[in-house]
Amino acid sequence: MPPQESQCLDSGLTRPVNLSTESLDMMRSDYVQGSMKKSSTTEYTREQLLSFVKCFASDTVETTGRWKEMIDSVVAIPSALIRYGILFPLRFVALGASTAAFFITLPIAVTLQNSNLVSLAVKYYCKGILFSLGVKVNYIGQKPEINEPHVFVANHTSYLDYILLSANKFPHAVVMARHTGALGFLQNNGLNYLHSLTFDRANITERRDLSESLKRHVKSADTWKNPMIIFPEGTCVNNKYVIRFQKGAFELGVKVCPVGIKYGRQWGDPYWDTRKGFMHYAYYRMTRWMTSVNIVYCPPVSPRIEETASQYSDRVKDVIATSIGLENVNFNGMAKRDLLLAQAEEEK
Repeated sequence: MPPQESQCLDSGLTRPVNLSTESLDMMRSDYVQGSMKKSSTTEYTREQLLSFVKCFASDTVETTGRWKEMIDSVVAIPSALIRYGILFPLRFVALGASTAAFFITLPIAVTLQNSNLVSLAVKYYCKGILFSLGVKVNYIGQKPEINEPHVFVANHTSYLDYILLSANKFPHAVVMARHTGALGFLQNNGLNYLHSLTFDRANITERRDLSESLKRHVKSADTWKNPMIIFPEGTCVNNKYVIRFQKGAFELGVKVCPVGIKYGRQWGDPYWDTRKGFMHYAYYRMTRWMTSVNIVYCPPVSPRIEETASQYSDRVKDVIATSIGLENVNFNGMAKRDLLLAQAEEEK
């Protein structure tokens, strides 16, 4: 999702700006000096930030009684042996085979300049990844196929979200930072053939122009068979809450296809805490018994006359939260960095 202008809770609150090391130090000082003092770069007080820690908290194991603890202890050893000794090696091999097949097929599709073959390769690679991670998906409702300008919008819990949606019917274009190496090759010769948009994080002008590029993208008929998927929360949330949607996707003035993503929690915490890194999360998922997910496709929503982008985003957010039973809260995900700083100070 391209950087968006934040929405404020009221006119007296300041907008976030790009954070430098110096500004982070200033915020840390503000939090220490007084809980009711607002940082110059956040719309929240320290206490308000801490009240939203619940949106980014990982699951903790709850004690349910002595006998349950004893049973869990006995079962834990064979469970670990199977998950780490059998399932993980098999899934690792499956992931390797899927990756090899994809990178053999992709250059052929690119050489032939066949976008349909590229789309098919990405779709089945996504299916291979889900299989290798032990993901069981239940798709509820019909995925819309629309021949007019539109975008898909979903809540965001982990990097699996894009893969889950792109494995069903057709893969999606996506907005992401430009990379080098293997991921850069995948972008330049795979995702870009799906009309994805990439940008240089260090280039402020390029990031600013991304909004206009997105507007041109959704209005081009060439992109409709691989429509853009946007995660307007702007960050991963723990799949218990839906936080404020940034309004960029809703300023396009086009139809929105809401998608609700709800993970099962019985086989492990679905939330990707990005501070722990991509490989940590992938390893965690590959060593669970399975990962169950419900994907709910809601009916497409159109903007109303005289409706603001913020009102449009709130309406779509309500649809998604209701469809999958998540709690709807009004927290600006662009302030997550501020929240983590406040939490770190609280834990000292």
